[in-house]
Amino acid sequence: MPGEAAEFTVTRWHGRFRPGALAAADNGLVPELTRDVERMRQAAAAARRRNAVNALQIAEATCRYAASQLNGNGLSPVEKRAAALEAAFELAATAELLRRAVRLNPEERRALARRLVNRGHMSARQAAARLGVSERTVWRYLGHP
Repeated sequence: MPGEAAEFTVTRWHGRFRPGALAAADNGLVPELTRDVERMRQAAAAARRRNAVNALQIAEATCRYAASQLNGNGLSPVEKRAAALEAAFELAATAELLRRAVRLNPEERRALARRLVNRGHMSARQAAARLGVSERTVWRYLGHP
């Protein structure tokens, strides 16, 4: 009937779900599968944010511990160096996790690569390592073939 929301049916078709009619939603008629995919994206983004917060809390605790170890504490210079290296390793792991948690889209990566290389802050190889792409990709971002 016109004016009534049609029911949503899902049928199996060549191994994939094919939406039948549309389901009523608050914002109009939206396919049910589309809403599920959006909910999954939101849940994944929330999980990445939680992981980032946990990583930052661990990094904070690592820095506090390293600072307490390096501020005297009766340790020899060799032991202080080992504590500093251990903290550096943990912070590098945290940085990698944060890079993965904050996903840049291609336009953002391109703009960041141009900014890092063109301002002379770092080489294309260093920018590639920071952005998680190949050096060749950075050169393409900069307009080189």
